[in-house]
Amino acid sequence: MDDSEQGRITRGRRRFRLLLIGAGLVAAILGFVIGAVTGGDELPGWRGDPPGWAENLGLGMVALGLLGDVGLLVYGHRSGRLKANRESRLWALSWSRRRELARKIRRNEPAAGEDPAVLRNVAGQMAANRWLIWVFVCLMLVFGGQALSRYSWFWLALTLAMAAIFVVAAISVLRDARRAEAFLAAHPADSVD
Repeated sequence: MDDSEQGRITRGRRRFRLLLIGAGLVAAILGFVIGAVTGGDELPGWRGDPPGWAENLGLGMVALGLLGDVGLLVYGHRSGRLKANRESRLWALSWSRRRELARKIRRNEPAAGEDPAVLRNVAGQMAANRWLIWVFVCLMLVFGGQALSRYSWFWLALTLAMAAIFVVAAISVLRDARRAEAFLAAHPADSVD
């Protein structure tokens, strides 16, 4: 890997981090605005204060979800998945190029003249993303726990919306992993494309 490619990888990772920070800021501002409009912590509950069991169960779920996410980060670090992602050559590609490569892998139709090493790299990362489903599960524990401990319609609606998003994401990750494994089986590293 030469210096120019390493620079493109670094810029790609930096763009993604800025995007995440921007999304976090927008979510924080939106949360502040919603809190200011609805009265802050006094969001309307359906029965007032949560019963003791709901509050305790909710706090336990939040703690379990946070511990699970920390454990998954440790697993990702120790297994080398996070390092492989950080050093991936895909960071040097544009979003549209990555989507195009993923589409070719999903359809199992590599275009003529396409670099097989890049396609296998993309397919390998798509197949290895199954562990992200556990991140979604832990995040759902956090949201569900907050809905129980806050006991309000707002947190229930937010939890249901996040559950729908996470279910769609999990189905997508599983489907893409299965298709990527089929692509890797159909195009082994020693085959001539």
